[in-house]
Amino acid sequence: MLRGSSVLVTGGSGFIGSHVVDRLLAAGHRPRIFDVRPSPYHPDVDAVEGDLDDLEGVCAALRGCDAVIHLAASADVNEVFADPVDAERRNVRGTLHVLEAARRCDVGRVVYASTIWTYSDTTADRHEESMPLSPPAHFYTSTKLAGELYCHSYAELYGLEYTILRFGIPYGPRARPAAVVPAMVGRALAGEPLTVAGDGSQSRRFVYVEDLAAGVVRALDPVAVNRTYNLVGDRDVTIREVAETVCAVVGDAEIDFVPGRTGDFAGAPVCGERAAEELGWRPTTAFEDGVRRYVAWRQEAATPVVVTVPARERVVTALMRRSAWALGWALVTAVLFVGLAVLIPLDSDLNRYNTFFSVLLLLLPLWLAGGFRWEEPTASRLRAGLWGAAVVSLALALVPWPAAVDVGSGHATLLVLLAVAAGGAERLVETRIALPTWLGASGG
Repeated sequence: MLRGSSVLVTGGSGFIGSHVVDRLLAAGHRPRIFDVRPSPYHPDVDAVEGDLDDLEGVCAALRGCDAVIHLAASADVNEVFADPVDAERRNVRGTLHVLEAARRCDVGRVVYASTIWTYSDTTADRHEESMPLSPPAHFYTSTKLAGELYCHSYAELYGLEYTILRFGIPYGPRARPAAVVPAMVGRALAGEPLTVAGDGSQSRRFVYVEDLAAGVVRALDPVAVNRTYNLVGDRDVTIREVAETVCAVVGDAEIDFVPGRTGDFAGAPVCGERAAEELGWRPTTAFEDGVRRYVAWRQEAATPVVVTVPARERVVTALMRRSAWALGWALVTAVLFVGLAVLIPLDSDLNRYNTFFSVLLLLLPLWLAGGFRWEEPTASRLRAGLWGAAVVSLALALVPWPAAVDVGSGHATLLVLLAVAAGGAERLVETRIALPTWLGASGG
């Protein structure tokens, strides 16, 4: 995908999503976050608060994006077990809404986050992406497989491009406290015993979250179209080994073994060679090093540092971002100015041609600036830019050159500012962002 592409990240305020946003920014892309809560990590990134239940809201958030990385889901297997109906709403219907919104908005690619739990009920010495999958026992696996099947159906029926990523078990900074590694680290730091379900022989392919995020962004490459990849760590780690590693890093702690969970994933050797060969991605963080980094982050985060952005800076940044849509739509803006100029009476003190000419002079730099910031697909920006250039050129060629350009320049400036304000307000309504959130979008 071209540098500077606009990418929506569902769940972008969360654990994996926030790291994916980091990587998108580093790669020169323009991420937009869609989440039920504001991002505590990226107050300066364009964000839309909403729920996947709202199909129209998802469509509004996706409008203008080149791709979507769909991470939002109910990922806690214990929560899924306790409330399968809510899990279906989030994981199945939520994914369906993302795919349908992508189809309606002509989005180029959907990158779907699945899981290696899809292999939990298969018996094989080596689990690869192309192998047939058995009917799942756990409802969490069922919901993620349903999402994969929806991706295939949308590709076959509507030509929507997808990439499926089966994640290993992610861990690292910003992780949910209830996940296995954070939970054990938390108990160890508190001097409490670590809990291991069963005998601890269940194995997992843990993957450090920063490595995982790098793989997700790699999946935007053209080679990944309609492909499935395992993004996993470099080796299997048993749950007992997790507890022992945490004890070694944090300090001695007791390990309590409790009855196993119903439908638990016993573990399977998962192959990550396809991602290495096609995407050039391999994990670079060993499990022990990742645990040490997480513990260090956890200890540092125990004393949070709050950085506030001045209100004036928040407003200016938000205005620039929200008005970019209006500035970029050169064709409509130019036509609007033509209409405004024509409406000015010929016998007024303000010469309409001078006003029109001044408006066009002001429009040209705005068009150039807006073309780079307009959050629309690249093809749409190019088409609008060409039409806008044609309208401006034609108008300059047909309108008589005024004797005094400064006549009407003040009124022309007012017209431009009103048009920009109207464009910003239109964008505000379209993305369903309340005014207080809009003005504070850059400051958290």
